[in-house]
Amino acid sequence: MFSGGGIFGAMQIGQLQALLERGIAPDMIVGTSIGAINGAAFASDPTTAGLDRLRQTWQSMRTADVFPGSGLARAARAVRRGDHVLDNRGIRRVIERIQARTFEQLQVPFHAVTTRLATGEERVFDSGPLAPALLASAALPGVFAPVAIDGERYTDGGVVNNTPISVAVAAGATKLYVLTCGRTNLNARDARRPLDVMVQAFAHSRARRFEHDLERYSDRVKIEVIPVSDPPTLRYDDLSHTTELMQRAAAEARSYLAHPSRARMRA
Repeated sequence: MFSGGGIFGAMQIGQLQALLERGIAPDMIVGTSIGAINGAAFASDPTTAGLDRLRQTWQSMRTADVFPGSGLARAARAVRRGDHVLDNRGIRRVIERIQARTFEQLQVPFHAVTTRLATGEERVFDSGPLAPALLASAALPGVFAPVAIDGERYTDGGVVNNTPISVAVAAGATKLYVLTCGRTNLNARDARRPLDVMVQAFAHSRARRFEHDLERYSDRVKIEVIPVSDPPTLRYDDLSHTTELMQRAAAEARSYLAHPSRARMRA
């Protein structure tokens, strides 16, 4: 199961590497936001070769590819009328690298979590075209445009369920490996720009929901939260540390899987 976390989604590649090294493979994958994109990519080819392709995708991405436009241009768009600041064509190109075009073509059953913009309700996609659901799941409100599917507009699944334990349980999971990412030790001095404040508030909300679901479902299913320590403070669009994040997460996951009883870190 893959949580959201923006650029820190690179850490999930390292976590996956550690799981595969121990022969742990998924029967089902659930993902939110960047975790939905990572999860769908891996579900299309849940092998070492598939993971290598996903790693290469991450390492090839540059800020201008995913977050187009200068800072001045973004600021101008932020004060104009409209529902987003950044174009999502870069994210669409990343999604188009996934071999499957529909949920049905994936090798592992996959569920993507989104949020209905009009009502704030959670909607889980598990059939039909893959790209619209992934674009919607990763559409950070105000940053990327909501995505229209079947006449309704959807936005980032992390708004309502960033670490979708409940979705996996409802789909019949009996044991979960939770791949989290992102910063958890946030404080006021980290919020230097308006978007930082939004991201920080968003992170606090996500963390509370995660803690609630861990308590709610831990007596019904076995939940293994693959640990990840707080990465460095980075801009939301800084993709220059991708390899470092992958390697760091892989090392921490290997240590945990070798000695799971020593510490169970929660994001």
